[in-house]
Amino acid sequence: MEHVTRADVKPLPPSTPQGPEPYRVLFPVGVAAALVALLPWCVQALSGAPWWPEALRPVWPGPAHAAIMMQGFELAFVAGFLLTAMPAFTHGARATRLELLLATLGVGGFTVLRALEVPGAAVATLATLLALGTAIARRVRGGAAAPPEEFLLVGTGLALGLAGAVVQVAATFGLMTPVAERFGVRTFSLGMLLALVLGLGGLLVPTFAQIENPLDIVGVARAGDRVRRRAFTLAIAALLLLAVNLEFAGFGTVAGVLRAVAVVASTQLAWKLWRGPGRGDRLAWALWLAGWSLVVGFVAAALLPAQRVEAWHVAFVGGYTLLTLAIATRVVVSHGGHARSEERVLLTWAGVVALLAAALVRALGPALDPEHTGAHHALAATLGTVALVLWLRGAWPRVRRTRANTTVLAPPR
Repeated sequence: MEHVTRADVKPLPPSTPQGPEPYRVLFPVGVAAALVALLPWCVQALSGAPWWPEALRPVWPGPAHAAIMMQGFELAFVAGFLLTAMPAFTHGARATRLELLLATLGVGGFTVLRALEVPGAAVATLATLLALGTAIARRVRGGAAAPPEEFLLVGTGLALGLAGAVVQVAATFGLMTPVAERFGVRTFSLGMLLALVLGLGGLLVPTFAQIENPLDIVGVARAGDRVRRRAFTLAIAALLLLAVNLEFAGFGTVAGVLRAVAVVASTQLAWKLWRGPGRGDRLAWALWLAGWSLVVGFVAAALLPAQRVEAWHVAFVGGYTLLTLAIATRVVVSHGGHARSEERVLLTWAGVVALLAAALVRALGPALDPEHTGAHHALAATLGTVALVLWLRGAWPRVRRTRANTTVLAPPR
């Protein structure tokens, strides 16, 4: 049989019709969803004032906040990234207008319906994930064109997201207990997103931060060793799948330990956070800080199960959100053909500090001052809002107008 190398792999013919780069639509939609999830906390704090009209006093925004942050904000950025980077990962065609339209309507529809407390909002999430999974599956090929082994965690994450959406839909229509809806949301935050973060992060974080030997998995595999990389990736996927099932079965403490093991193994062996960034720019340090926020958050949740919700917010705000904005910064600049120096306009130190401060306030505030929990939530939400608005202010002009001869963000190998 003739030997085929990666140099011989040709991209698939372009699909028609093609639309704009998906990140240009879905990233702003994601920021809008985050603001929908965050601003009610500020209104909740104001509604405690004696001069606030009784008719405008909102319901406790906690459940909607969690769902919209995961299935609105994060899912929009996940879809925007995957649909944009899909040709580089799979050597397939760019996303079509229909694929982009389905993802946008799904994420936007969920955000609006969930914010208005309309039953069945999770149906929109289910449709989004089906469209996203189909778009990727259509383009994945084997052999020399196969995506990196870490892409197995992308598949694991999408499968967990589908499971979480199905559980929420079943709970909506009375096929499962209402409590199951909460576990459906957690399947997103603790299953789908964590799988995506650990899988894609293992490729992108050490490369973007220029950590020494970025594609080595310390003590496991060198760059290009597909067999051992696959074994490591499947082990992480198994830990996350088992943790989700144990969480659903009521063994939350054991599930927390398994997640902590997966996070520590990934961030220390694949991401190699203990080495520190090889470059001193803001994006590299933001990625490094986000990685350590994941470690602190999930390890604290395992060691202190009574405070695990607070610990998870360290991982969600300081980890997921900061990581999301940092990688989105590179996507906007590289795919838009802008100078690398413009990354500092999107990812400002003020925004990074605001996010880390929000994580600390949300995690420590209720424990140190339980009588003013609502105020702490409002302050954390305000800090998060500031960080997102600062990022969007820098990103928006570069999302609206791209330059010629754009540099496509290619996955490291």
